Amino acid sequence: MNISTLGGNTPIEEILAHTELIIRPGEFVLVGLELNERARLESDLANITSDFFQYIVEPDVLTLLLDSNDWAHLSYHYPQANVEGPFRIFTFSVAMDWEVVGFLATVTGLLAQAGISLGAVCGYYRDHVFISVEHAARAEEVLRAEIERLRG
Repeated sequence: MNISTLGGNTPIEEILAHTELIIRPGEFVLVGLELNERARLESDLANITSDFFQYIVEPDVLTLLLDSNDWAHLSYHYPQANVEGPFRIFTFSVAMDWEVVGFLATVTGLLAQAGISLGAVCGYYRDHVFISVEHAARAEEVLRAEIERLRG
């Protein structure tokens, strides 16, 4: 992989001005599973067909963020799962290196000022937020307005 990234000395305003806000199609769910489901879940991950999901192992829970259609195909294996959502996924297109400080703080601050709660996840190059379907349109307005303002 050879992807050009914006570095830690790049002002947050410049990073936001260069990003394209991508709202992924479909709805997503956040799923919490018991640790004893790990082997089965890791086998089932091969059946996920969407191009975006995240899997996190913590000491007390397995967490998935995935397309609700993928979850519909897997959920019968996990009747005790805790499920939240539906959410929309917002991806910030700009690739950033790990020296960038404050990008998510700026984004979450904008949304907090608008009274919008969110979850955040990071990929290797890009940040993403997930927002309830109920608040997604307002979140899109807030973020696009700020991006456009910074582009001047």
